[in-house]
Amino acid sequence: MIFLSCEDDSRVFEPEVTKSSIFFPFESRDNGKFMALYRNNTNETVSISLAYAQKLIDNSQNYDFCPDVMNLKNRVLTSDWLMINLNYPIMPESSVQNQNDHPNLFSYALPKGTYIVFPTETEGCSKEQYEVFDINSNDIFE
Repeated sequence: MIFLSCEDDSRVFEPEVTKSSIFFPFESRDNGKFMALYRNNTNETVSISLAYAQKLIDNSQNYDFCPDVMNLKNRVLTSDWLMINLNYPIMPESSVQNQNDHPNLFSYALPKGTYIVFPTETEGCSKEQYEVFDINSNDIFE
């Protein structure tokens, strides 16, 4: 893959997903503009969801988001959360025919706030089943 960017930071982060877990490669970023190439090394499509808390939550890495994740999985929406991606299918790497046109590549420009990302087809909830990350700024929204 070739990426051209006018920005200083053109790294592509590679979150790893399975049916029961997700690993996001950072807990916090100063800028909400980034690219993520979701890697699914299983043989099945995995659906994920990304939600936005619309604010920065203090000490978010130590907060239990399971009640929120369960509400979002059950499509119980509250004014606290805004869905960015809902049940988005992440294709298995074995089915990607052209790595230069990868279906799991996302380009984000996220506003300041706390985000949770999780596989949507898991039963129950545990900390291993979701990831939390904070965006501290985004010059587009300031």
